[in-house]
Amino acid sequence: MSTLPETAASAGPERPAATPWTVPDIAGAVRAGRSTAAGVTDALLTRADGAGPLLSVDPDAVRAAAAALDRRTDRFALPLAGVPVVVEDGISVAGRGDEPVRRLRAAGALLAGRARTAEFGIGTDGSPGGRATAAVVASGAVPLAVGVDGDGALRAAAAAHGLTALKPGRRVLPLPAAAERRWSGLAETTVVAGTPQEVLAAFEVLAVAARRGPATAGGGLAGTAVPQGVLPGAGHVDRSPGPGNGSAAPGPAAGADPVGSLACSLRTGRTRLADPAAAAAVHTAIRVLDATGTRLLAVDPPYSAVLRVHGARRRQVGLARRVEDLDLDPDELPRAARNALRRGRRVRRLGGLRPATPASWRQRLVGWLDEAGTEAGLLPVTAGPAGAGTTGLSVWNLAGLPSLVTPVGHGGRGCVQLVGRPGSERRLLATAALLAAP
Repeated sequence: MSTLPETAASAGPERPAATPWTVPDIAGAVRAGRSTAAGVTDALLTRADGAGPLLSVDPDAVRAAAAALDRRTDRFALPLAGVPVVVEDGISVAGRGDEPVRRLRAAGALLAGRARTAEFGIGTDGSPGGRATAAVVASGAVPLAVGVDGDGALRAAAAAHGLTALKPGRRVLPLPAAAERRWSGLAETTVVAGTPQEVLAAFEVLAVAARRGPATAGGGLAGTAVPQGVLPGAGHVDRSPGPGNGSAAPGPAAGADPVGSLACSLRTGRTRLADPAAAAAVHTAIRVLDATGTRLLAVDPPYSAVLRVHGARRRQVGLARRVEDLDLDPDELPRAARNALRRGRRVRRLGGLRPATPASWRQRLVGWLDEAGTEAGLLPVTAGPAGAGTTGLSVWNLAGLPSLVTPVGHGGRGCVQLVGRPGSERRLLATAALLAAP
Protein backbone atom coordinates (compact mmCIF):
# COMPACT_ATOMS: atom_id res chain seq x y z
CA MET A 1 0.00 0.00 0.00
CA SER A 2 1.26 3.48 -0.81
CA THR A 3 1.88 5.69 2.18
CA LEU A 4 2.35 9.32 3.05
CA PRO A 5 5.89 10.70 3.09
CA GLU A 6 6.98 12.08 6.44
CA THR A 7 8.28 15.54 7.11
CA ALA A 8 11.81 16.03 8.33
CA ALA A 9 10.53 17.07 11.72
CA SER A 10 8.76 13.76 12.16
CA ALA A 11 11.88 11.62 11.94
CA GLY A 12 12.75 9.71 15.08
CA PRO A 13 12.53 6.25 16.65
CA GLU A 14 9.26 6.97 18.43
CA ARG A 15 7.26 7.88 15.30
CA PRO A 16 5.57 5.55 12.84
CA ALA A 17 7.27 5.14 9.47
CA ALA A 18 4.17 5.94 7.43
CA THR A 19 0.49 6.82 7.57
CA PRO A 20 -2.29 4.80 5.88
CA TRP A 21 -4.34 6.43 3.13
CA THR A 22 -7.57 6.99 5.07
CA VAL A 23 -9.42 10.14 6.10
CA PRO A 24 -8.68 10.01 9.87
CA ASP A 25 -5.05 8.92 9.37
CA ILE A 26 -4.22 11.59 6.78
CA ALA A 27 -5.96 14.36 8.73
CA GLY A 28 -4.37 13.22 11.98
CA ALA A 29 -0.87 13.15 10.47
CA VAL A 30 -1.18 16.65 8.99
CA ARG A 31 -2.70 18.12 12.13
CA ALA A 32 0.02 16.59 14.31
CA GLY A 33 2.84 17.65 11.97
CA ARG A 34 3.88 14.09 11.08
CA SER A 35 3.18 14.96 7.46
CA THR A 36 2.47 18.02 5.33
CA ALA A 37 -0.18 18.77 2.75
CA ALA A 38 2.65 18.96 0.21
CA GLY A 39 3.65 15.41 1.14
CA VAL A 40 0.06 14.26 0.77
CA THR A 41 -0.02 15.85 -2.69
CA ASP A 42 3.07 13.91 -3.77
CA ALA A 43 1.38 10.66 -2.75
CA LEU A 44 -1.88 11.75 -4.43
CA LEU A 45 -0.25 12.46 -7.78
CA THR A 46 1.41 9.05 -7.69
CA ARG A 47 -1.86 7.33 -6.88
CA ALA A 48 -3.89 9.31 -9.44
CA ASP A 49 -2.41 7.23 -12.25
CA GLY A 50 -4.40 4.27 -10.96
CA ALA A 51 -7.68 6.02 -11.71
CA GLY A 52 -6.79 6.47 -15.39
CA PRO A 53 -9.08 8.70 -17.47
CA LEU A 54 -11.83 8.68 -14.81
CA LEU A 55 -10.02 11.35 -12.79
CA SER A 56 -9.02 14.81 -14.00
CA VAL A 57 -6.25 16.38 -11.87
CA ASP A 58 -4.54 19.76 -12.19
CA PRO A 59 -1.18 19.15 -10.42
CA ASP A 60 -0.27 22.83 -10.24
CA ALA A 61 -3.57 23.76 -8.61
CA VAL A 62 -3.34 20.94 -6.07
CA ARG A 63 0.26 21.84 -5.17
CA ALA A 64 -0.69 25.50 -4.74
CA ALA A 65 -3.60 24.57 -2.46
CA ALA A 66 -1.32 22.27 -0.45
CA ALA A 67 1.29 25.00 -0.02
CA ALA A 68 -1.41 27.41 1.18
CA LEU A 69 -2.71 24.82 3.63
CA ASP A 70 0.77 24.22 5.05
CA ARG A 71 1.01 27.96 5.76
CA ARG A 72 -2.24 28.02 7.71
CA THR A 73 -1.67 28.47 11.41
CA ASP A 74 -4.97 26.74 12.23
CA ARG A 75 -4.28 23.50 10.37
CA PHE A 76 -3.86 21.62 13.68
CA ALA A 77 -7.61 22.18 14.26
CA LEU A 78 -8.95 21.40 10.75
CA PRO A 79 -11.07 18.22 10.69
CA LEU A 80 -10.10 17.32 7.09
CA ALA A 81 -6.55 18.72 7.12
CA GLY A 82 -4.78 17.57 3.97
CA VAL A 83 -7.40 14.97 3.01
CA PRO A 84 -7.64 14.62 -0.81
CA VAL A 85 -11.25 14.81 -2.02
CA VAL A 86 -12.55 14.32 -5.53
CA VAL A 87 -15.79 15.93 -6.69
CA GLU A 88 -17.75 14.88 -9.72
CA ASP A 89 -18.32 16.87 -12.89
CA GLY A 90 -21.15 19.32 -12.39
CA ILE A 91 -19.83 20.59 -9.04
CA SER A 92 -18.00 23.86 -9.55
CA VAL A 93 -14.49 24.24 -8.12
CA ALA A 94 -13.67 27.50 -9.94
CA GLY A 95 -13.08 30.51 -7.70
CA ARG A 96 -14.87 29.90 -4.43
CA GLY A 97 -16.79 27.04 -6.03
CA ASP A 98 -20.15 25.60 -5.04
CA GLU A 99 -21.09 25.55 -1.37
CA PRO A 100 -19.96 21.91 -0.75
CA VAL A 101 -16.54 22.83 -2.17
CA ARG A 102 -16.30 25.92 0.05
CA ARG A 103 -17.05 23.90 3.16
CA LEU A 104 -14.54 21.20 2.26
CA ARG A 105 -11.81 23.77 1.67
CA ALA A 106 -12.62 25.57 4.90
CA ALA A 107 -12.17 22.26 6.74
CA GLY A 108 -8.69 21.79 5.21
CA ALA A 109 -9.52 19.30 2.44
CA LEU A 110 -7.47 19.29 -0.77
CA LEU A 111 -9.63 19.35 -3.89
CA ALA A 112 -7.77 16.66 -5.78
CA GLY A 113 -9.71 16.87 -9.03
CA ARG A 114 -12.90 15.88 -10.77
CA ALA A 115 -14.43 12.50 -11.44
CA ARG A 116 -15.66 12.37 -15.02
CA THR A 117 -19.21 11.30 -14.33
CA ALA A 118 -21.98 11.90 -16.83
CA GLU A 119 -25.44 13.13 -15.87
CA PHE A 120 -28.45 11.64 -17.67
CA GLY A 121 -26.18 9.73 -20.03
CA ILE A 122 -24.77 12.96 -21.50
CA GLY A 123 -20.99 12.82 -21.68
CA THR A 124 -18.33 10.16 -21.19
CA ASP A 125 -18.50 7.80 -18.24
CA GLY A 126 -16.75 4.49 -18.80
CA SER A 127 -16.42 3.60 -15.13
CA PRO A 128 -17.15 0.06 -14.01
CA GLY A 129 -20.25 0.34 -11.84
CA GLY A 130 -21.66 3.29 -13.74
CA ARG A 131 -20.29 6.29 -11.82
CA ALA A 132 -16.71 7.49 -11.96
CA THR A 133 -17.09 9.14 -8.55
CA ALA A 134 -17.21 5.78 -6.79
CA ALA A 135 -14.71 4.17 -9.16
CA VAL A 136 -12.06 6.80 -8.34
CA VAL A 137 -12.35 6.07 -4.61
CA ALA A 138 -12.24 2.33 -5.29
CA SER A 139 -9.03 2.81 -7.31
CA GLY A 140 -7.27 4.09 -4.18
CA ALA A 141 -6.47 7.47 -5.72
CA VAL A 142 -8.39 9.36 -3.02
CA PRO A 143 -10.07 8.25 0.21
CA LEU A 144 -13.11 10.50 -0.15
CA ALA A 145 -15.48 11.73 -2.87
CA VAL A 146 -18.50 14.02 -3.04
CA GLY A 147 -21.08 13.74 -5.79
CA VAL A 148 -24.76 14.20 -6.55
CA ASP A 149 -27.18 11.28 -6.36
CA GLY A 150 -30.42 11.90 -8.22
CA ASP A 151 -31.70 8.40 -8.96
CA GLY A 152 -29.61 5.97 -6.91
CA ALA A 153 -26.83 5.64 -9.49
CA LEU A 154 -24.08 6.85 -7.17
CA ARG A 155 -25.14 4.58 -4.31
CA ALA A 156 -25.46 1.65 -6.72
CA ALA A 157 -21.95 2.30 -7.99
CA ALA A 158 -20.62 2.49 -4.43
CA ALA A 159 -22.23 -0.87 -3.70
CA ALA A 160 -20.58 -2.37 -6.79
CA HIS A 161 -17.19 -1.34 -5.39
CA GLY A 162 -17.87 -2.29 -1.76
CA LEU A 163 -17.87 1.34 -0.54
CA THR A 164 -20.03 3.34 1.85
CA ALA A 165 -22.22 6.08 0.35
CA LEU A 166 -24.62 8.34 2.24
CA LYS A 167 -27.45 10.18 0.52
CA PRO A 168 -28.84 12.27 3.37
CA GLY A 169 -32.34 13.59 3.81
CA ARG A 170 -33.62 16.54 1.87
CA ARG A 171 -31.36 19.60 2.14
CA VAL A 172 -29.37 18.29 5.09
CA LEU A 173 -26.28 19.04 2.98
CA PRO A 174 -25.92 21.97 0.55
CA LEU A 175 -26.48 21.23 -3.12
CA PRO A 176 -24.40 22.49 -6.04
CA ALA A 177 -26.04 25.48 -7.68
CA ALA A 178 -27.60 23.72 -10.68
CA ALA A 179 -28.48 20.35 -9.13
CA GLU A 180 -31.95 21.28 -7.86
CA ARG A 181 -33.15 22.48 -11.25
CA ARG A 182 -31.54 19.66 -13.21
CA TRP A 183 -32.85 16.87 -10.99
CA SER A 184 -36.32 18.28 -10.22
CA GLY A 185 -35.89 17.86 -6.47
CA LEU A 186 -34.51 14.30 -6.57
CA ALA A 187 -30.84 15.12 -6.04
CA GLU A 188 -28.85 15.25 -2.81
CA THR A 189 -25.16 15.84 -2.18
CA THR A 190 -23.75 12.39 -1.46
CA VAL A 191 -20.54 11.36 0.31
CA VAL A 192 -18.58 8.25 -0.75
CA ALA A 193 -15.71 6.66 1.17
CA GLY A 194 -14.33 3.31 2.22
CA THR A 195 -15.85 3.20 5.71
CA PRO A 196 -18.77 4.71 7.64
CA GLN A 197 -16.32 6.56 9.92
CA GLU A 198 -14.78 8.36 6.94
CA VAL A 199 -18.21 9.28 5.58
CA LEU A 200 -19.13 10.64 9.02
CA ALA A 201 -16.09 12.92 9.09
CA ALA A 202 -17.06 14.50 5.75
CA PHE A 203 -20.76 14.59 6.61
CA GLU A 204 -20.09 16.62 9.75
CA VAL A 205 -18.05 19.15 7.79
CA LEU A 206 -20.66 19.52 5.05
CA ALA A 207 -23.58 19.66 7.47
CA VAL A 208 -22.23 22.67 9.37
CA ALA A 209 -23.78 25.92 8.15
CA ALA A 210 -21.15 28.32 6.81
CA ARG A 211 -21.06 31.98 7.79
CA ARG A 212 -20.24 34.17 4.87
CA GLY A 213 -16.85 35.88 4.86
CA PRO A 214 -13.88 36.72 2.64
CA ALA A 215 -11.77 33.89 1.25
CA THR A 216 -8.67 33.05 3.27
CA ALA A 217 -5.22 32.35 1.90
CA GLY A 218 -5.79 28.66 2.47
CA GLY A 219 -8.85 28.55 0.26
CA GLY A 220 -11.38 28.55 3.12
CA LEU A 221 -13.77 31.19 4.39
CA ALA A 222 -12.97 33.57 7.18
CA GLY A 223 -15.55 33.06 9.91
CA THR A 224 -16.73 29.71 8.55
CA ALA A 225 -17.95 27.44 11.29
CA VAL A 226 -15.71 24.36 11.33
CA PRO A 227 -16.60 21.59 13.79
CA GLN A 228 -13.97 20.52 16.29
CA GLY A 229 -13.41 16.89 17.16
CA VAL A 230 -15.70 15.57 14.48
CA LEU A 231 -13.77 12.36 13.88
CA PRO A 232 -15.16 9.25 15.61
CA GLY A 233 -14.56 8.95 19.32
CA ALA A 234 -14.62 12.67 20.11
CA GLY A 235 -17.34 12.69 22.74
CA HIS A 236 -20.42 13.16 20.58
CA VAL A 237 -24.01 13.86 21.45
CA ASP A 238 -26.94 11.94 20.01
CA ARG A 239 -29.24 14.40 18.23
CA SER A 240 -31.16 11.88 16.15
CA PRO A 241 -34.92 11.54 16.54
CA GLY A 242 -36.68 8.44 17.77
CA PRO A 243 -39.82 6.98 16.17
CA GLY A 244 -42.33 9.69 15.41
CA ASN A 245 -40.18 12.53 16.67
CA GLY A 246 -39.75 14.23 13.32
CA SER A 247 -36.47 15.62 12.03
CA ALA A 248 -33.43 16.86 13.87
CA ALA A 249 -31.31 19.65 12.48
CA PRO A 250 -27.73 18.59 11.87
CA GLY A 251 -25.24 20.12 14.27
CA PRO A 252 -21.58 19.97 15.09
CA ALA A 253 -21.97 17.00 17.41
CA ALA A 254 -21.16 13.95 15.36
CA GLY A 255 -21.89 10.53 16.79
CA ALA A 256 -25.06 8.73 17.71
CA ASP A 257 -26.14 5.34 18.96
CA PRO A 258 -26.97 2.64 16.40
CA VAL A 259 -30.67 2.16 15.72
CA GLY A 260 -32.36 -0.27 18.05
CA SER A 261 -34.87 -1.77 15.63
CA LEU A 262 -35.02 -2.41 11.88
CA ALA A 263 -37.72 -3.35 9.39
CA CYS A 264 -36.09 -5.90 7.05
CA SER A 265 -37.09 -6.80 3.51
CA LEU A 266 -35.67 -8.54 0.45
CA ARG A 267 -37.76 -6.52 -2.01
CA THR A 268 -36.29 -4.04 -4.48
CA GLY A 269 -39.69 -3.10 -5.91
CA ARG A 270 -43.38 -3.92 -5.59
CA THR A 271 -43.00 -7.28 -7.31
CA ARG A 272 -39.20 -7.65 -7.47
CA LEU A 273 -37.00 -9.56 -5.08
CA ALA A 274 -33.29 -8.99 -4.62
CA ASP A 275 -30.84 -11.03 -6.66
CA PRO A 276 -29.06 -13.85 -4.77
CA ALA A 277 -25.96 -11.79 -3.96
CA ALA A 278 -27.96 -8.84 -2.60
CA ALA A 279 -30.24 -11.16 -0.63
CA ALA A 280 -27.23 -12.93 0.87
CA ALA A 281 -25.82 -9.59 2.03
CA VAL A 282 -29.10 -8.79 3.81
CA HIS A 283 -29.11 -12.19 5.53
CA THR A 284 -25.51 -11.66 6.65
CA ALA A 285 -26.39 -8.21 8.01
CA ILE A 286 -29.34 -9.69 9.90
CA ARG A 287 -27.07 -12.23 11.58
CA VAL A 288 -24.54 -9.55 12.53
CA LEU A 289 -27.13 -7.17 13.96
CA ASP A 290 -29.08 -9.91 15.71
CA ALA A 291 -25.92 -10.69 17.69
CA THR A 292 -25.83 -7.05 18.88
CA GLY A 293 -29.38 -7.21 20.26
CA THR A 294 -30.98 -5.14 17.49
CA ARG A 295 -34.71 -5.88 17.14
CA LEU A 296 -35.40 -7.14 13.60
CA LEU A 297 -38.79 -7.51 11.92
CA ALA A 298 -39.68 -8.77 8.44
CA VAL A 299 -41.84 -6.01 6.90
CA ASP A 300 -41.87 -5.05 3.21
CA PRO A 301 -41.89 -1.34 2.24
CA PRO A 302 -45.09 -0.05 0.59
CA TYR A 303 -43.60 0.09 -2.89
CA SER A 304 -45.94 0.89 -5.77
CA ALA A 305 -45.77 0.42 -9.52
CA VAL A 306 -46.19 4.17 -10.03
CA LEU A 307 -42.99 4.98 -8.13
CA ARG A 308 -40.81 4.34 -11.17
CA VAL A 309 -43.09 6.60 -13.21
CA HIS A 310 -42.81 9.48 -10.72
CA GLY A 311 -39.04 9.19 -10.59
CA ALA A 312 -38.69 8.83 -14.36
CA ARG A 313 -40.78 11.94 -15.03
CA ARG A 314 -38.62 14.02 -12.73
CA ARG A 315 -35.43 12.77 -14.39
CA GLN A 316 -36.86 13.46 -17.82
CA VAL A 317 -37.91 17.01 -16.92
CA GLY A 318 -34.47 17.55 -15.41
CA LEU A 319 -32.85 16.36 -18.61
CA ALA A 320 -34.93 18.85 -20.61
CA ARG A 321 -33.71 21.65 -18.33
CA ARG A 322 -30.10 20.50 -18.61
CA VAL A 323 -30.29 20.52 -22.40
CA GLU A 324 -31.67 24.07 -22.25
CA ASP A 325 -29.07 25.26 -19.73
CA LEU A 326 -26.18 23.92 -21.78
CA ASP A 327 -27.74 24.84 -25.13
CA LEU A 328 -27.16 21.31 -26.44
CA ASP A 329 -28.27 20.05 -29.85
CA PRO A 330 -30.79 17.23 -29.18
CA ASP A 331 -29.79 15.49 -32.40
CA GLU A 332 -26.29 14.97 -31.00
CA LEU A 333 -27.52 13.24 -27.83
CA PRO A 334 -27.51 9.43 -27.42
CA ARG A 335 -30.73 7.79 -28.52
CA ALA A 336 -31.89 7.00 -24.97
CA ALA A 337 -31.30 10.61 -23.94
CA ARG A 338 -33.28 11.89 -26.96
CA ASN A 339 -36.22 9.69 -26.01
CA ALA A 340 -36.10 10.87 -22.40
CA LEU A 341 -35.85 14.48 -23.59
CA ARG A 342 -39.04 14.13 -25.62
CA ARG A 343 -40.90 12.71 -22.63
CA GLY A 344 -39.60 15.47 -20.36
CA ARG A 345 -40.75 18.18 -22.73
CA ARG A 346 -44.15 16.53 -22.97
CA VAL A 347 -44.54 16.49 -19.16
CA ARG A 348 -43.77 20.20 -19.07
CA ARG A 349 -46.30 20.96 -21.83
CA LEU A 350 -48.99 19.05 -19.91
CA GLY A 351 -48.58 21.12 -16.76
CA GLY A 352 -45.40 19.89 -15.16
CA LEU A 353 -44.71 17.77 -12.09
CA ARG A 354 -46.97 17.24 -9.11
CA PRO A 355 -45.43 19.13 -6.18
CA ALA A 356 -47.25 17.07 -3.54
CA THR A 357 -45.80 13.72 -4.65
CA PRO A 358 -42.52 13.80 -2.66
CA ALA A 359 -44.28 14.80 0.58
CA SER A 360 -46.88 12.09 0.06
CA TRP A 361 -44.24 9.39 -0.34
CA ARG A 362 -42.23 10.72 2.58
CA GLN A 363 -45.28 10.41 4.79
CA ARG A 364 -46.07 6.95 3.48
CA LEU A 365 -42.56 5.58 4.05
CA VAL A 366 -42.25 7.07 7.54
CA GLY A 367 -45.69 5.56 8.21
CA TRP A 368 -44.27 2.17 7.18
CA LEU A 369 -41.67 2.46 9.94
CA ASP A 370 -44.28 3.71 12.41
CA GLU A 371 -46.61 0.78 11.71
CA ALA A 372 -43.73 -1.68 12.10
CA GLY A 373 -42.64 0.05 15.32
CA THR A 374 -39.06 0.34 14.04
CA GLU A 375 -36.55 3.14 13.81
CA ALA A 376 -35.11 2.37 10.36
CA GLY A 377 -35.07 -0.15 7.52
CA LEU A 378 -32.61 -2.76 6.27
CA LEU A 379 -33.01 -3.37 2.55
CA PRO A 380 -31.11 -4.90 -0.39
CA VAL A 381 -29.28 -2.74 -2.90
CA THR A 382 -29.10 -3.35 -6.64
CA ALA A 383 -25.41 -2.76 -7.38
CA GLY A 384 -23.84 -1.32 -10.53
CA PRO A 385 -25.50 0.38 -13.51
CA ALA A 386 -28.65 -1.74 -13.11
CA GLY A 387 -29.38 0.01 -9.82
CA ALA A 388 -29.87 3.47 -11.32
CA GLY A 389 -33.54 4.41 -11.25
CA THR A 390 -34.70 1.22 -9.53
CA THR A 391 -37.59 1.61 -7.10
CA GLY A 392 -35.64 0.33 -4.11
CA LEU A 393 -33.07 3.12 -4.46
CA SER A 394 -34.81 6.02 -6.20
CA VAL A 395 -37.85 6.09 -3.89
CA TRP A 396 -35.64 7.48 -1.12
CA ASN A 397 -34.62 10.32 -3.43
CA LEU A 398 -38.26 11.03 -4.23
CA ALA A 399 -39.26 10.99 -0.56
CA GLY A 400 -36.22 12.98 0.57
CA LEU A 401 -35.30 10.44 3.27
CA PRO A 402 -31.80 9.26 4.26
CA SER A 403 -30.38 6.24 2.44
CA LEU A 404 -27.02 4.69 3.26
CA VAL A 405 -25.32 1.97 1.22
CA THR A 406 -22.64 0.16 3.18
CA PRO A 407 -20.62 -3.07 3.01
CA VAL A 408 -21.23 -5.97 5.37
CA GLY A 409 -17.91 -6.93 6.95
CA HIS A 410 -14.80 -7.56 4.90
CA GLY A 411 -13.96 -10.03 2.17
CA GLY A 412 -16.63 -9.22 -0.40
CA ARG A 413 -19.79 -10.15 1.50
CA GLY A 414 -21.79 -7.52 -0.37
CA CYS A 415 -23.55 -4.28 0.51
CA VAL A 416 -26.91 -3.46 2.05
CA GLN A 417 -29.04 -0.33 2.26
CA LEU A 418 -30.03 1.31 5.54
CA VAL A 419 -32.88 3.82 5.32
CA GLY A 420 -34.38 6.00 8.01
CA ARG A 421 -36.46 8.87 9.21
CA PRO A 422 -35.58 12.55 8.73
CA GLY A 423 -32.50 13.39 10.76
CA SER A 424 -31.33 9.79 11.23
CA GLU A 425 -28.12 10.04 9.17
CA ARG A 426 -25.78 9.71 12.17
CA ARG A 427 -27.64 6.74 13.60
CA LEU A 428 -27.54 4.98 10.24
CA LEU A 429 -23.78 5.55 10.08
CA ALA A 430 -23.38 4.17 13.61
CA THR A 431 -25.35 1.06 12.57
CA ALA A 432 -23.21 0.72 9.45
CA ALA A 433 -20.12 0.75 11.65
CA LEU A 434 -21.45 -2.39 13.37
CA LEU A 435 -21.86 -4.07 9.98
CA ALA A 436 -18.37 -3.08 8.85
CA ALA A 437 -16.65 -4.77 11.79
CA PRO A 438 -14.55 -7.84 10.79
